[in-house]
Amino acid sequence: MYKAIQRLSFGRRAGQALIVGASLGVLNACDSLLEAEIPHLLTDDAIETEASAESQINSVIALFECGYTAFGLRALGHEDAMESIAGVFSGSHVYSPASVSGACDANSTSVAWLDQIMGARALISNDPAKLVSTGQGLEGVNRGVYDRINDEWALGPAGERLSAIAAIYMGASLAHLGEFMCEAAIDGSDLLTPTDLLNLAEDWITNRALGHIGSFGDFVMPFGVASSAEQMAIAIRARIRWANRDYAGAAVDAATVLAADPTFTAWVTREAGETRRNKIYHNATEVGFSGGLGINSWWNPAIRRPNPVTGASWPDPIPFTGYLFLGIMPDGRTLEAGNVPVRWAEELRDVRLNPILLENDAVADTRVQHVFKSIQGPAPREVPNRYSGNDDDVPYMTWEELRLIQADNELAQGNLQGAIDHVNALRTAHGLPTIADPYLSTLIGDAEQVRYVLLEERRREFFAEGARYYSTKIQNTDVLWFPRAEGQTPFQGYNLQGGVRTLLPDEEYQQNPYFIDRGGLDARGTGCASLPGSQAPFIQ
Repeated sequence: MYKAIQRLSFGRRAGQALIVGASLGVLNACDSLLEAEIPHLLTDDAIETEASAESQINSVIALFECGYTAFGLRALGHEDAMESIAGVFSGSHVYSPASVSGACDANSTSVAWLDQIMGARALISNDPAKLVSTGQGLEGVNRGVYDRINDEWALGPAGERLSAIAAIYMGASLAHLGEFMCEAAIDGSDLLTPTDLLNLAEDWITNRALGHIGSFGDFVMPFGVASSAEQMAIAIRARIRWANRDYAGAAVDAATVLAADPTFTAWVTREAGETRRNKIYHNATEVGFSGGLGINSWWNPAIRRPNPVTGASWPDPIPFTGYLFLGIMPDGRTLEAGNVPVRWAEELRDVRLNPILLENDAVADTRVQHVFKSIQGPAPREVPNRYSGNDDDVPYMTWEELRLIQADNELAQGNLQGAIDHVNALRTAHGLPTIADPYLSTLIGDAEQVRYVLLEERRREFFAEGARYYSTKIQNTDVLWFPRAEGQTPFQGYNLQGGVRTLLPDEEYQQNPYFIDRGGLDARGTGCASLPGSQAPFIQ
């Protein structure tokens, strides 16, 4: 990534071609968002004109969405939901710490996302004054579309609307990097920590996106992304603040959105066909390169390193794992002793492929659905049944997540009943058993048990939903497990890797002068080392 960014600093038209063509190699594969024109397919004259502004903004959306859905597929491994089976996909669901670069949805097994998220950001702005002072600014036509709309072109009210959309996706792109990367750089800048990235993302939402919306007025986001640009911006800020552990600020934003629209959802839109398809559905369900995982009773903690946060051995089985036949008891309980999930059936089916009922009075948790089918491997497996087709949109920011953000804040404030009330609101909406006595009485007064309830609720609510539970795991490494390069997958025996947060490609550490001064490859994993818990990847 740094090598490409370094080259961008030296040219005008050549630099633009590198941004949207050779260096990222992605935009030409993401051009079906309602036939959006892609900047590098426009003529030199066209891209330098105000008339290209909306086409460039549409390209930003398509690029971000392509990376987001690919990342969601890859995250199924980090979320303990799936293990790699097929050899051609053997490196994807093994907790890899690598950030995958490459073309947008180049094939069925592609999980490239970094170039797409970074590329969307670069197309919006590369102005150091708007991003980070140590970044290498670009001039002329190489400048981002947001920069040109606000510094060069006179688009009037239309410019305010386009600037708001661009700023929303800048906030989303920076938030994604801040949630999942250990460190990053922007346009060859010095090292940015997750906190740096999240603070920058919040600034773009508060001082740019909402500012432009205030000038133009609220509007419906294009392509069915969201019913309100203003509520989408505030919902993203809630996510940012939650990831930055500002639970009170996040809860205020969540309440604002829900007051305006109790069922608000922003979407990553999908369409049939390569580069626009729902990668989670296509790879994990339709084709099937991996298999669903039950409760982790196979890792053998007794012979592994202890939990790096607590110093204690991991429990056996590993808590908060297993996605097969999840159930809820009549009193709303979702966890059994040891924080393993309640199930309504055994994890393995009978000889006729029917579920083997546990007869424990649990009802099926309909949020976590899977189907038994043939995959690209020696035997059929359970796979997610979360989506019904390649054109199913992926939730980006949901009212359910906003409710859970509010619940986390109630827990932080010591209002345990308030936290449970938010869980019950979700359960009622989904037609599932609510938390009630006698279970409720065991929770009131026990904050840690309520925390576990909220973690399990997130795990189920966010099943196959764009890495939202992966983000939750990163923030709770004292109780949520990562293998940290120990053990193998249970079926094929692929070595598990050290991913917690992810790393930049090695080239950034080896070629960026700021990173070289920090030790080159030795700087890997340093950006998140001071964050709570143990969020840095295990580097071998």
